[in-house]
Order: sequence, then structure tokens, then C-alpha cells
Amino acid sequence: MNIFSIKPLLLAIVISFIGIFSTYTISLKVTEQLKAESYEKIENIAKQVSSHFQDAIDKSINDLQGLQAFYSANKQHFSQLEFNQYMDVLDINQRGYIQAMSWVPLVKSSEKERFEALIRAQQPDFDIMERDAQGKLVKSKVRPHYTPVAYVSNYQVNKQALGFDLNSNDIRRQSLELARDSGRMTTTAKIKLIQETGSSAGFLIIAPVYQQDLPIDTKVQRITALIGYVTGVFRIDTLMENAKARADIEALELSLLDINQENGGLLYGQIEDKDFFSFDIKIPDRQWQLNIALNDLLLKDIESPAVIKWILFGGIVISLLLAFAIYALQVAVFRAKNISHLSEALQNQNSQLEKKVVERTQSLADKNVQLKTNIDELTTQRALLSSLMKEADAAKVLAELRSVDLARSNKDLDEFAYVASHDLKAPLRGIDQLATWVVEDLEEGNLEEIPAHLKMMRNRIKRLETLLNDLLTYSRANRQQNSISDIDSKVVINDLFSLVAPLEGFTLTIKDNLPRFSTYRAPFEQVVRNLLSNAIKHHDKEQGHIQIGCTETDEFYVFSIEDDGPGISPNYHEDIFKMFKTLRPRDETEGSGMGLALIKKIVEHYSGEVIVKSVLGQGCTFYFSWPKGEIESSMMEQK
Repeated sequence: MNIFSIKPLLLAIVISFIGIFSTYTISLKVTEQLKAESYEKIENIAKQVSSHFQDAIDKSINDLQGLQAFYSANKQHFSQLEFNQYMDVLDINQRGYIQAMSWVPLVKSSEKERFEALIRAQQPDFDIMERDAQGKLVKSKVRPHYTPVAYVSNYQVNKQALGFDLNSNDIRRQSLELARDSGRMTTTAKIKLIQETGSSAGFLIIAPVYQQDLPIDTKVQRITALIGYVTGVFRIDTLMENAKARADIEALELSLLDINQENGGLLYGQIEDKDFFSFDIKIPDRQWQLNIALNDLLLKDIESPAVIKWILFGGIVISLLLAFAIYALQVAVFRAKNISHLSEALQNQNSQLEKKVVERTQSLADKNVQLKTNIDELTTQRALLSSLMKEADAAKVLAELRSVDLARSNKDLDEFAYVASHDLKAPLRGIDQLATWVVEDLEEGNLEEIPAHLKMMRNRIKRLETLLNDLLTYSRANRQQNSISDIDSKVVINDLFSLVAPLEGFTLTIKDNLPRFSTYRAPFEQVVRNLLSNAIKHHDKEQGHIQIGCTETDEFYVFSIEDDGPGISPNYHEDIFKMFKTLRPRDETEGSGMGLALIKKIVEHYSGEVIVKSVLGQGCTFYFSWPKGEIESSMMEQK
């Protein structure tokens, strides 16, 4: 191997080692940064879990304090009904972490039989009970006093605990005496609950209740004044459910310790030799510790992030490619030197060619000038052609829009011509018939019916006049030049109702969500006025109520006008928007049948939609969508 290949190869090897070492150093720093961020995130999650767990404990203590105050404030013995009524108000069922709350009175030995008789009047099978050596419930032995569970809520789940003498169990008795002597709430160590059928353990929070009119400043006074206890019963597994659900999502492991027990009594979970986050839990007269550790898989992901492998792999690949590129560059440089020697030999030949090149270059320069002139002309023509194409596209779009409008106008015109000819002929035929009757009556000398016929003739002439005016309004709809103005739709609708409501028996309710916006005021008022007029005109009673509301979409306000009139059968929901369509005979209605057709034409002109929802006999609601101010101008420009 000659020096030609050794030097580039050595340089490439050195470069690759530097690159790989740098990649390894960077990966170590990135790993430490990712680990720090991951542990900080897990610590924040652990704090949230601990905070939620502490909140559950605090809420339970507040509920227990409420029950303690309930019994402390009254001297007489409460009945089962009164206890249940208070618990219904407290509603502990919504707190899944509370197993039960109960009233535990202090019963002296001399009062035992009377107390049992009193409770049996409400609970026939009641007896003061205790557990024997085999764990079975039996009648309690003779003691100076008893602390039986008299009332409990939730009864169905915890009825097994009724009558159980808390004083018969050492752990419970110690907590009872501590609560009695100190006057504070106390918490028992981990115990087996009476109502528990499985292996789950629990604990009690006990609050003493004293006779209100006796002093309780000293221990002796508190023993004398004691009348009983209120207790909160908790299953540890249930209490931990919410915290465990969040911990499982984040791949965390929970354990709960009672620090007051020797060697730290384990309440929940397992004690493992792992790093963990530790939080003190405040609970009456005990010290608990909630430990939150990472499971093995999560710990592995944090300690060895997968992205580091890709960083190492990418860095090594890049380093090797860089070394190869440098090697190739060095080889190319060396070869370039050899080529330079060859180029000197060619220079002589090049000098001979230079003359010819100069001549040809001059010729090419002249041709380039001519070519540049041609290119400039071509560029100008292309710009002109592009402008013409844009104008042609705009004209095409405008022609398409006008074609659509023309088609719609032709359709409206055909329908208009057919229906107008039919509905204009109808009143004329009626007038002609009435005139014939009048002539016949005059010839026969029957003058009694002539006034009635003349009145009917005037009514049909008036209806014909109304029809012609409505046709004129319909034909002019959306042709007026309207200006945009800011309106408060609530004020506008109130004013319109005052104009169209002819009877005092009609009332209007406007919901608070009506908007202020910029729009074409005149057509908006025409739509609302016609809908209000229809709701009153077609009502079947002298009194009625109209409600107006509004919802909002991205581009439209959707107004609703609801009445309590006779309603419209679903069979006619489409027909009512056609010209000259009325649901009652023409002689029985004031309108021409053009009102809803005019509304539909105006609303659709502004890109909206009008529909009706109604059941016969249950009133009806008209909905129409109206564009918001910020898009309305562009819509009209497109039209």
C-alpha cells in the first residue's frame, strides 16, 4: 500500500473516532437530561395522586364533623328515621371511598335492656353483639358499659355491623378511649371490618360526642360528659381506588404505611426495595405515609431511553460517512494534482484554439443579443396572455354564477306565471259570479241578498288588490339596494312586535342570547315582521304566546320564532313556502299566500335557509338562518 492511500485512510480513521466519541458524549448528556425531565414529570404526577388522596381523607373528616355536630347540638336520643334523614342530606353515597357512617352511643350496663328494647322497636332483630374466639358474632358479655353500633348508613351494605360492641375489640377500644379522653378525633390501626366478607382490611375514624351542657375541659369531665361516638368506616382498597387508577395509567406502584405501627404497618400495596416518592398523609392522631414507586418497565424506559440508541446509531453512521467523504476528497485532491500536469500539456493546444474560440465567441455574442431581444418580446407577450387568461377565468366564473341565477329566475318565473294566472283568475271569476247574482236579484226584484253579495264582491276585490300588491312585493324582493348597518336584534324584534300585534292577548318572550351584528336591516326586518304577523294572524285563539331565540354556527345566526297556535301538519311543511298556498279557504284568511314564499326568497337570497317544525295542534316553530356580519359582504359580492 503506497503513501497515496495510507494518508487519506489514517485521516478518515481519526475523523471517525472523533465523531463516534463526540456522539457518545452527547448521548450521555441527553440521557441525563431526559432522565431528569422524566423524574420531574413523575414527581409532579405523584404529588397530584397524593393531593387527591389527602382530599378524600379531608372530605371524610368534614362529613364526620358534621354528624358529630348534629348529635352534639341535641340532647334527646335520635330515632332511626331522624338519623336517616340527616344522612340523606349528607348523601355519602356520592363518595365511594366511605364505607359507612354510624352512631355509636355509650350504654351503661344498667341501661342495656332498656336500650335494646328501644332499638328493637325500630330494628326487631337488634342485640348488642361481639365476636367470639372463632370470629363468630355472639351476644356481648356483661361489661360496665357498651358502645354498640345503633344506626348505620348505608344500611343495606353495612347491616351486619348493627349491634356490634366496638368496646369488645382491643384496637377499637383503645381508639374509643383515646378519643374520649382527648376530645379529638382518632383513627384506629388496620382492622378487619365486621361487614367485610372478603380479605380487605379497613379502619375507623372516631369522633366523641359529649353532653352539651356539661364542661369538658379536663379528662375526668370528658369521661363524665361522654354520650357516644360517631364513626366513619373505610375500606382501604376502596379508598385507594381513585389513586390507583391514576397510578396504573402512569405505570406507578402505590403503598400505604401506618408509621405509628411498629416497623411501619403496611396498609396497602407491597414494600419493595425501590426508589420512591414519599408523602405524609394527615389523618386524626396517626401518621400515614403514601409511597409512590416506578414499576420495572417504566424505570427501564427512563434509565435507558430508546431515543439514545437512535442517537448513537445516527452519530456512528454520520461519523463513518464523514470519514468516507474525507477519504474520497483526499483521493480526489491527489488525483487533481496529477491531472494539473496533464492540463499544462494541453495548454499549448488550447492557445491554438483560442483564436478560433474568440471568433466564434464574437459570433455567438451577436446571436445572443438577438436572442435576448426575442426573449424580451416573448416575455411581454406571455404576461399579456396571462392577464387575458385571468380575465377570461373571472368572466367564466361570473357567467356561471349568472347562469345559475338565470336558471333559478326562469324557474321562479314559470312557477310565478302559472300560479299567478290561476290565483288572479279565481277572484275575478268570483266577482263575475257575484255580479251575475246581483243582476238576477234585480231582475227578480229580490233586494234582500244584494247587500250581502255586494259585500262579498268588495271583499274579493280587496283580496285581489292584496294579491297584486304581494305579487309586486315578491317581484321586487332582493332588488333594492340595501345598506349594511349595526343592529341590536332584540330591540328590532321588540319594535316589530309592537307594530304587528293587533290584540292585547298576545305576548312575546325574547331569550337573552339574541346577537348584535352588522347586516342589511330592511330585508331582515321584513322576514321577522312577516313571521310575527303569521304567528298572530293564523292563531286559533284570542290569546297567544310567541318565543324568539337564536343559536350560532360558524357562518350564520339561526333565529327561531315559536308560537302556541294550531300548528301545521307535516304533510304541508313544504307547500306553505310556495306562492299563493294557504291552508284555509281564501275567504277565511286575510293573506294572499305570498308571505312565506317572500320570506323564503329573501332568506335564500342571503344564502340562508328557512324551515318549519310543527305537529298539528301543538304550535309551530319557524327557523331561518341569517349570515353574520363579517361574511355577509363577501356573500353578496359572489351573488
